[in-house]
Order: sequence, then C-alpha cells, then structure tokens
Amino acid sequence: MQLGIYIHFPYCLSKCPYCDFASRAEAVIPQERYTEAVLRELRARAAGYAEPKREVVSVYFGGGTPSLWDPHQIRRVLAACRDLFDVQDEAEITLEANPGTTDEGRFTDFRMAGVNRLSIGVQSFADSQLLVLGRKHSGSDAERAFRTARAAGFDNVSLDLIHGGSGHTVEAAARDAASAVALGPEHVSAYALTLTGLAEDVPMAKAVRRGEVVLPSDDEQAAMGEAVRRELSRGGYVRYEISNFARKGFEAVHNTLYWRGIEYVAAGCGACGFARGSGEGAFARRYMNDRSPERYLARVEETGIGEASFEEVDRDQHLRERLFTGLRLAEGLDLAALEKDLGLEIRSPFAKVIARLVREELAAYDGTTLRLTERGFDLHSEVAVRFF
Repeated sequence: MQLGIYIHFPYCLSKCPYCDFASRAEAVIPQERYTEAVLRELRARAAGYAEPKREVVSVYFGGGTPSLWDPHQIRRVLAACRDLFDVQDEAEITLEANPGTTDEGRFTDFRMAGVNRLSIGVQSFADSQLLVLGRKHSGSDAERAFRTARAAGFDNVSLDLIHGGSGHTVEAAARDAASAVALGPEHVSAYALTLTGLAEDVPMAKAVRRGEVVLPSDDEQAAMGEAVRRELSRGGYVRYEISNFARKGFEAVHNTLYWRGIEYVAAGCGACGFARGSGEGAFARRYMNDRSPERYLARVEETGIGEASFEEVDRDQHLRERLFTGLRLAEGLDLAALEKDLGLEIRSPFAKVIARLVREELAAYDGTTLRLTERGFDLHSEVAVRFF
C-alpha cells in the first residue's frame, strides 16, 4: 500500500490577496519552535499508519512559503519521516518555492537536505499581472529562480501558472505558457483564478463584490485555458490531469495520491490528513489541523497533534469523492478496481449516467474504465455532479 506525507509551512513574506491557504505573513519566523512541533506531530501520527504496512512514495512541503524554512530544519523533518515511516529510496520529495525567496546556495542546501523536486510559484511572467495578483516577485525573478534551481542540481522542476486575473487576456495567458515552455521545466500546473468555494473570504473576493476589481468572464477564462493548453501541448507537455501537464515520467506523484484516494499523513499548521479504517464503522477519517500558527503550536505542545476538527467518511461519501477526483485524471477511473476497493456496486447503478455521458461525447467507457474527453474535462464539475 502507498502513503504520502504532507508537511505544511504557513509563513510567508506577504499574503497574496487571492490565497485561502493557511498562511501568515511574518517578519520573524519561529523556525526552531515550528520544526519541533512538526516533529512531535509526525511522531504522534506515525502509530495510526503503522498497520498494514505502507510505503511512502511522496513527501510534500507546501505552504505558505516553505522555501523560507531553514534547510537544516527541512533536513531534520525528512530524517524524522525516514525514521518513522517506510520512505522509499525513489520517493518524490517536493518543496514549494517562491521566486522571490531563492538563491543558488539555498537551493543547493535544500537539494543536499533531500529535496528532489521543486514547485516554483511563478503564476505569471508579466510584471503587470504579477502586480494584479499581489505577487512580490517579477517576471525576471521567476526566470532566475528556474535557472537557479537547475544550477543547484534539480532535474525535476514544476512551474505554477494562474490565468484569469483582472486585465488578463487570452494572448497574455498564451505568452505566459509559452514563456514556461521556453524554460523547459518537467511539469507545469496551470490554474484559472478561482475566488469561490474557498476556505476563507479572501481580500480579492471582497474587492470583486464591491466592484473594485473586475475579472474576465467565464467564457474569457475558458478561452485562456484553451490557449494555455495549446501552448503547452505544442511544447511537448501532456495533459494528464485537468490543470496539470508534464513530460513523460514527470507526473506529480503527490497530487496523484489525492486524486486516487490514497492515504496521506499530515503535519503542520492547516494541514489535512486522510486515513482509512480508523473509525468504528467508518470507512475512513479525515482530519484538519488548526489554521492559526499560534493555536497550532499551542495544540501540539499540549496534546502532540495540531488537530482542530475531523470527519468520519463512509463508503458512499468516499465513492463520491473518488468519482469527483478520479475523473480529473486523463487515465480515467477504473470502476472495476474501485468496486473491489470499496466493496460497492458502481457500474450497474450508474449505467444510465455513464451511457448518457458517452452519448454526449463527454466520456469514453470500455466497460471497466471511464475517461472524460477533452470536452468532458472542460465540464468536469457538471459531469461529476451527475453521479451525485
């Protein structure tokens, strides 16, 4: 059985106006105290994932801005992961990095600490769009960060792009994608700016409601997405998930765990974890750590874990989640394997839904695997809701 580990680092130099992640802008970061809390939580969580045996195939440092975490502390966290869990030698170990918080020495230290993949939050190469998004780096900073990563020895680098900010155009979105292709990363994540369904009411969403900020229409955003996909495809990147593109063999391991419903340990402020068979009568349990760094630290120092809430997940709920996330993948969803995993009949109850999706050319189905077409990808949420 596979397992992922997610470590959240909540501190940033500044808070982006569209960001709803658990993050906090701090001039002084409690490096030692925060690391000790994460180490204590990992130790407390390990027992819950001890049986049956699981192999860790991914460790992901997200944020926030994890590239602000001292490399020495990252090394300590990774050492604890290896001591407490069966981390595979070839495991993907990713660190998110902000282009404005990098230099070759620091990247080299991260590489020496055990990080083997960087995810750089470029968002755009256009300074005007970066200003709109509240980013503190420039387009040249983004290019420099990528080249710095290469100089530090990273041969697996992902770049994040966002389209659909105020004033963004189809042509500008295409230029951003073309600029990413020109650099030659192994992976590109390209997302439309989203301000609905967030964990918190972010400043940009409030500005939009007040009429102070006007975003492109849904049709314009869709056209931007199409232009981005066209540029990435032309550059040799394969769309393996709705918003993710990679050269062959460089698909993100960690996010794929989420989409396939595989378990993951979580530690750190605002981190969420998922464990199967951990509640009486429940199929699985999802837990969420406190989103406040101060409360998180206090919780861990008092109880050993930063958990603020949890939910028991039954088989029907997990089925709905697996349908929603699994259909995000270009490879589709193996319904026969899912039936075996969950002990539920799936294909017969949903036969009419599946037949209609095929008839409308939103999906392809071979009796076992259901895959969305390109048009189905564009309408993913509407398609998935039909199963609910």
